[in-house]
Amino acid sequence: MEIIELTRFVEIANAKTLQSAAANLHTTPGALSKSLKKLESSLGILLFDRVGKQLFLNENGKRLLPEALKILDLKDNVKAMLTPTTPVFNCRVSAPAILQYRWVGSIGAKACDIQIEYETDFELTALEKVKRGLVDIALTTQLIQSRLNEDLEMVTIGELTLKLAVGKTHPLAGKHSVTSAELANYPFAVPNTSPFCGELRGFSCDGWPHSNLKRDIKWIVNDYAALCELVKCGLAVAFLPDYMIEAWQLTQLEVDSNLKNDTEQVCLIYRQHAPAWIKALAEEVKLIS
Repeated sequence: MEIIELTRFVEIANAKTLQSAAANLHTTPGALSKSLKKLESSLGILLFDRVGKQLFLNENGKRLLPEALKILDLKDNVKAMLTPTTPVFNCRVSAPAILQYRWVGSIGAKACDIQIEYETDFELTALEKVKRGLVDIALTTQLIQSRLNEDLEMVTIGELTLKLAVGKTHPLAGKHSVTSAELANYPFAVPNTSPFCGELRGFSCDGWPHSNLKRDIKWIVNDYAALCELVKCGLAVAFLPDYMIEAWQLTQLEVDSNLKNDTEQVCLIYRQHAPAWIKALAEEVKLIS
């Protein structure tokens, strides 16, 4: 068993076809086929079920994948330690857009000599990409913690709080505090899909705490930049992350006890055996967030 065989195995497992894997690795399908047969022969087992041209991990392959990633992570760690000059690392980060909006700057500020490549995915996809070695880090909320396995580590780097906001020209902007009864007189802009997990969850997924509290929903907007623009223009009331309220120079409303703000912890998730520089980056981001 050689490192190159494990590298090719991981790529085939993720690409699911020899053609796609070969294109990603800049080699030929024939070369990958020979490498896979050599690996399977050395282990004395088959690693994939073949359905047409597609390859799906069988139970043996599913067991090998996390172990192969550990070995490849260890290889990268050793290479980083022994490289005589300061290396330039490439860090792949997967995260929902709403979290990238706030933490892309925090991660970038600590990413010295690290090239950051972002992929926009909802939380479960981001987590699965870390598990399969497609990315190095997933940026998620702590709600996903129950789906972690023993091969992953989670570092809490901050929090976001969904708060009620209006534009500076909105009639409620000058009030010190508002009640749920007053809010019922003004139209809301809301998403109906969770910006974290991507699931269709209805109008309460924006942080509205009680379905029995009435509100006038005029706009359904799942793009948070467009949602912020509606609020900034003074047209709508909306629940928004606190950092978006600040960035868009909106007015935060203080509300009565029936409308408590919804706070989520935000985390970085990476493989337990990831290279030391990935763990160091996560800890540094934690300190400044």
